[in-house]
Amino acid sequence: MKQLQIVGACLALLMGAEASADDAGFYAGIGAGVAHEGFTGYRANDIAFKALFGYSANKYFAVEAEYADAGTLEDDVNGLDVAISSDGFIAAVLGKWPVTEVFSPYLKVGYAFYDSTTTVSDGVNSISESFSDDDFMFGGGVEFKLGDNFRLRAEMEKIKVPDADFRIYSLVAAYHF
Repeated sequence: MKQLQIVGACLALLMGAEASADDAGFYAGIGAGVAHEGFTGYRANDIAFKALFGYSANKYFAVEAEYADAGTLEDDVNGLDVAISSDGFIAAVLGKWPVTEVFSPYLKVGYAFYDSTTTVSDGVNSISESFSDDDFMFGGGVEFKLGDNFRLRAEMEKIKVPDADFRIYSLVAAYHF
């Protein structure tokens, strides 16, 4: 609950910024890419999808909410089939550095709220365990402005999952209203 209050406070501050600022306004986007998870003896990738909605206070700061589906990541670990399915929501703040009028690298920090199901099978028997959790998220990328309303982003997000390396690499197309 405290994380949601922090994100809400950031949103209120950013929405209070000068409305006539460059690139201010709401935006929505969709994206696809690759989810990767790894821990001792396990490395897997799958196609990931995301949808996001955000508010850009100006050309330097934005807040956004994102839904991400990381697919089902599967690997063989010591003769056992291990499959991990995850999806969830991310609330984040973006800090942009507009190098030119069309190119802006950015950093992204926030919190991920996710559900995950792990299934382990030996080919005959299987066991599944599901859980929900929340963890710190950070990432970054580059944004290309393609006209007044369209943006194309390439980004990486890392969620600080305990005892694992979880990342999503994606391309996102966004429309600014």
